[in-house]
Amino acid sequence: MRVMIVDDEPFIRKGLEQLIELSGSDCKVVSEAGNGIEALDVLKREKVDLIFADIKMPGMSGLDMIERIKKYGLSDAHIVILTGFADFELARRAMRYGIKDYLLKPIQTEELREILTKAEKSYEDRISQVYKEQKKLLMELLEEKENEEISESGVVSQVLEKQKDINTLIAEVKRNDDIRKQEKREIGYEVDEYIKRHYKENISLKQISERFHVNNVYLGQLFKRRHNMLFKDYIYSLRISDAENYLLNTNKRVYQIAEELGFTNVDAFISRFVQLKGITPNQYRIKFRMRNENI
Repeated sequence: MRVMIVDDEPFIRKGLEQLIELSGSDCKVVSEAGNGIEALDVLKREKVDLIFADIKMPGMSGLDMIERIKKYGLSDAHIVILTGFADFELARRAMRYGIKDYLLKPIQTEELREILTKAEKSYEDRISQVYKEQKKLLMELLEEKENEEISESGVVSQVLEKQKDINTLIAEVKRNDDIRKQEKREIGYEVDEYIKRHYKENISLKQISERFHVNNVYLGQLFKRRHNMLFKDYIYSLRISDAENYLLNTNKRVYQIAEELGFTNVDAFISRFVQLKGITPNQYRIKFRMRNENI
């Protein structure tokens, strides 16, 4: 989901963005605003699915911003208000605008995850409702045509107009999903290509995250989803795969292979090899060379 954070304190916005990145949810912060006026201006240009908004802000408060969003239909995003204990009465006032979710400052990770899970469920329900409405409209068209209670042209005109609105919404939702998927594919592909060139070096997830300007915890989660293993295990799997080739097709000593593949010492290499292959490098070399000679 596309997320906007509205808060007059930059460190709050940055902290919340980092917590969202670390949550493992399918949410991405795409815009920020320092008060309600800035947020309304953003909503005129951008589509967002989830808004986190502080209640007290200079220029325009979060409550005033929510009132205008609802009054003028500026966004159908799920809204979560940010508040402190002293502002709890103000938070209760937001309920009259249909706002049911709030986060107390300082924001706790588990509470945020619960909110994100709820927002994602609401988002999925909204998509499902769109398809149900589309199906209902088409059924109404068929029934009205069969009963001939109103002119066919009138029915078609009404349905097409509603159909146009629904198709626009579906297209927007699909576009947002495609953007998120494309962003993940691109960063994943770039990281994979970088690792293929440097896995023999002393690289770390933190170094790669800094190079590609993404959070290292988020990158680790993305990496695990793509490869079904942790970053360090993937690096070792590439190195051991190379080691098999060296052992079978060269006469290099085990310590030489360990050095070329970036292991800190030969013992670490042998330990990792045994962990993945069940036998030592020398045993592997003897076993499979003998097998190939007998073929």
